[in-house]
Amino acid sequence: MYDSSISAAEIIEDLYDEVDIAEEIPYKLYVLWLNSLEQMIYSEIIREQHKIMVSDGSFGTENVIKLDDIEVCDGNDTLRFDDIYTMYAVNDGVKKQLLKTTLTSGDVFPDTYYKFNDNLGFHVFSAPSAVEIIYFARPKLKTIDENQKAVGNVMLPVEFIDLAKAKLRAEAYKIANEDSLAAKWVNDYNVLLETFKSWVQNKAPQFGM
Repeated sequence: MYDSSISAAEIIEDLYDEVDIAEEIPYKLYVLWLNSLEQMIYSEIIREQHKIMVSDGSFGTENVIKLDDIEVCDGNDTLRFDDIYTMYAVNDGVKKQLLKTTLTSGDVFPDTYYKFNDNLGFHVFSAPSAVEIIYFARPKLKTIDENQKAVGNVMLPVEFIDLAKAKLRAEAYKIANEDSLAAKWVNDYNVLLETFKSWVQNKAPQFGM
């Protein structure tokens, strides 16, 4: 996962000084826009794979895993079903890949996994000793501390920090009905985003894709 080492608070404060809008934009909106950007980029573009093992003590005989209870890597957001790339049942060190399906089909066909409410269900004939989940990592959502400052760094390569700035500028001018300025920064954002997609594509092997 990329850490620019530049704080979200620093970026937002710079934009507060720069963006020329009569009515001040609420701070929490900048944090919301940054969160939205990071989540989209990691879910749809970077798609960096991480792996985690869950023992049978966490799912028992019901074969349902509560996703909120899974401990992911430091800095990662809570695992969602949509983050899961694939899943394996593990017995005596032997792995069997499960197929993603629906809840209805999962009740019928073995060696499958599916969304069960907001959790992860799976169906196998032989109870596994553990399951291995390969998932796409996302950074934790930025929060606001007691000093009303964003907590955490911008989780993008430092070379593309202007991508985040362009997105936030575009959103700020859009909400202020400054259509020409909003259009300029939307265009800059789209150009930077396409450049970033190409950059990530060249890095794809290191993400396990």
